[in-house]
Amino acid sequence: MSTWALSGCGDRGADPGDASAPAESAEATEPAATFPDLSTPDPGALVEIPPFERPPGRKLRVLLDAGHGAEKNPGNTSSFGVAEQDFTIDLALDVEAALVATDAFEVRQSRRPGELSPYPARIAAASAMGADAFVSLHSDVRGNVREWSPVPAVTARASLDAPGFSVLFSDEGGPTLAAGRRKLAVAVAQSMSDAGFFAYDGAEYEGLYAAEPAAAGAFVDRHADTKRIMVLRRTAMPAVIVETHNALDPREAARWDEAHTREAFAMALARGLVAALGLETSGQLR
Repeated sequence: MSTWALSGCGDRGADPGDASAPAESAEATEPAATFPDLSTPDPGALVEIPPFERPPGRKLRVLLDAGHGAEKNPGNTSSFGVAEQDFTIDLALDVEAALVATDAFEVRQSRRPGELSPYPARIAAASAMGADAFVSLHSDVRGNVREWSPVPAVTARASLDAPGFSVLFSDEGGPTLAAGRRKLAVAVAQSMSDAGFFAYDGAEYEGLYAAEPAAAGAFVDRHADTKRIMVLRRTAMPAVIVETHNALDPREAARWDEAHTREAFAMALARGLVAALGLETSGQLR
């Protein structure tokens, strides 16, 4: 059977807008109605909701960015036919509600349902609110891809060999800001692993990202300078992209539709943010 090999969430484009999407092969494949076996658990299928207690002091300010949703940039398409920009806005709303409910965070969204938002406007919004952190939510596409039928008479794409999350960051800029970015990426990746989320091994990131040895699933941007990601390198506060899962793995895609998984992720993110930032301000991290 023929396969496709893909990598990336579709936000790998040049700095002027991060607008490029991964090319999709037109190579035909044989339909595989029995692929995959969704009764087989994938790594990290069981996640725990970490405990979280509100830390003392002021609320941390977070710009929560639902990835993609820019003009001509819907992102990838999952194994169930869901556009990445729709998945991320739905997830971002759930994460916002969970973070606000802890009374430890002030959250602003970069865009709302039905809106298109250019990337420079998102960065400006983070600066305008005095954000302590910029967190961009995405899904990835990777692995050897085959056709499958999620429902009768519907053919889609699926991959089972590259599951897991990744947390991406940039080490550009001044040493204090670069250190803050790394600290946030490491803390979020460690917190997700502690909650039971499965970290991607980075097999297809060679030449694009380098593994951060301090935490499984954390990677630093190593694209060519003109291809580096705007929201990671142009923000004045620590910023990360969280690739929540492989959107072409139906097991993962289905699990990230579950309220339990989203709540567990929100609490893991909360713990990571507090561990990395405490009560520091964005001004101190410039």
